[in-house]
Amino acid sequence: MKYINNFKSTYFYENSDVFVNYFDIRDQNILTKIETDITLNRISELSANPIKGRFGLTHLLRIHKYIFEDIYPFAGKTRNESISKGTTLFCNCEYIYESFEQVYLKLKKENFLKHLEINLFSDRLAYYMAEINMIHPFREGNGRAIREYIRCLALANSLIINWSLVDKEHLLDAMIVSVNKDYSSLKNCLYRSIEK
Repeated sequence: MKYINNFKSTYFYENSDVFVNYFDIRDQNILTKIETDITLNRISELSANPIKGRFGLTHLLRIHKYIFEDIYPFAGKTRNESISKGTTLFCNCEYIYESFEQVYLKLKKENFLKHLEINLFSDRLAYYMAEINMIHPFREGNGRAIREYIRCLALANSLIINWSLVDKEHLLDAMIVSVNKDYSSLKNCLYRSIEK
């Protein structure tokens, strides 16, 4: 088990940085390859058959479960430990449900971004994508699940997001910058990703 902030993490094999997985693979390189193959296939299936929902946390949990259920026992479950990446501390695990509910209620109040022109839609979408990323509901796979959730939100507004239209490094950099409430780069990535 790995120690995170002096607490034992049940997500990893003992004395390892490898997530416990259904294949019982202990080599990170092999696990990464298998995970990539499976998740790419699952995400491709979702592009043809998106998971329908009301954009609450349950919707996001179902997306995560679909993408990762063949790999990890924690697929579709919120994390039960607090995590950080670099200097970024994500939402404390005890507040994931409450924090997501606040974001959801705000999105609902904005009528799920219905009838916004594309520039304003991209702006508001960037805000919600960044906020959900800061909640970081899952121990692993947040980026892929959140991107699919955002893609579904765009579809509900008759817009098609094609993530291949945006450089992956630019999108990652934009997500990092958005941690400090600067959504402009993320907005630009989202605007470029929308098929026009």
